[in-house]
Amino acid sequence: MASALKVDDSVATIRLEGPLDAERVGELTGFCEYVADDDAVRVCLLTGDGAVWSGWSAEAIEGAEEARLVGDPLGAFARLPQATVALLDAPLVDGGLELALCADVRVAGTGITIGLPSAGDQLPIAGGLQRLARAVGRGRALELVLISQPIDAMTARTWGLVSVVAEDPASEAAALAARIAQRGPLATRFAKEAVRRGIEMPLDQALRYETDLTVLLQTTEDRAEGVEAFVEKRDPEFHGR
Repeated sequence: MASALKVDDSVATIRLEGPLDAERVGELTGFCEYVADDDAVRVCLLTGDGAVWSGWSAEAIEGAEEARLVGDPLGAFARLPQATVALLDAPLVDGGLELALCADVRVAGTGITIGLPSAGDQLPIAGGLQRLARAVGRGRALELVLISQPIDAMTARTWGLVSVVAEDPASEAAALAARIAQRGPLATRFAKEAVRRGIEMPLDQALRYETDLTVLLQTTEDRAEGVEAFVEKRDPEFHGR
């Protein structure tokens, strides 16, 4: 089976088939460019086979610089304006974890493990250390890197590395994506933008930025629809305007 993109109403599903290498990165980037330009898409669900989550291929690591797999090669997914969910149903190793860290929400199967075993010999090639530290904090990140002992799904949940652990992660991830898609798309995008950009700013600047986004949201049709729906005690009908 080849990697593919499927759009069903407001949910886009990206399925990557391994190994994780320059070709997969190219596919992912192309899919993300399509999704980013589709205003009808409100959430993107990322899935992959075991080969994708098991990390970079040996060829990708050896030729990382030549293939431009350094810096932020997975950034197209991390920068999607829509909310993103990653379905983690196989062990995450090295590059697989780097890919998962690009998602906003991660749903893990109960039996998976997560680790960076190669960190003792080489640094991650796709910004994994930076995103890991931002996701779980400096201490947890160093613990995972320096001890090189994989953690289980429940530990990852305790750390905040995954949001949900489920016996049936595929169904849980699909349900979560559908739930996010029902929310106001503009409010969801603005909230994601406020968190993504604000965390890199000094607090006073981040507060001003969030206020600017709040004021902007107040001018939208979706905001008015949300208020009317609340007053009328009905479900809102958002249109992304």
